[in-house]
Amino acid sequence: MAKRKLYFSPEYFESSLWEGGPLEYADLPLSQELVKKLKKFDDDCMNILDWSDPGKGDIRSPGEAEEYYLTGLRLLEMVRAELGEEYEVEDGLAWIKPKSMRGEPAPDTEQNPEK
Repeated sequence: MAKRKLYFSPEYFESSLWEGGPLEYADLPLSQELVKKLKKFDDDCMNILDWSDPGKGDIRSPGEAEEYYLTGLRLLEMVRAELGEEYEVEDGLAWIKPKSMRGEPAPDTEQNPEK
């Protein structure tokens, strides 16, 4: 039997699990405890942008961005564990991985090679 392939990535105004489109957590064999954590994670996605000026980009502190990303990694592993072998859940968290965790300078860090 073929595995059902899902994608785990937070998205504004949607759930973090996708299969061609956003999925309802109630349609998957997930515990209520995990669904509650996923919904909190989804709600927190809305804090990435200043919705009065979304062009500013990510407005969170580096620490907040790192914690959100790490929470996503933990939730991804929990989803994989609960769904089991019948599902393949792809990691789509790269877009929320903070620059500080990618080895890139933070946007407010000035690089001056002359010093």
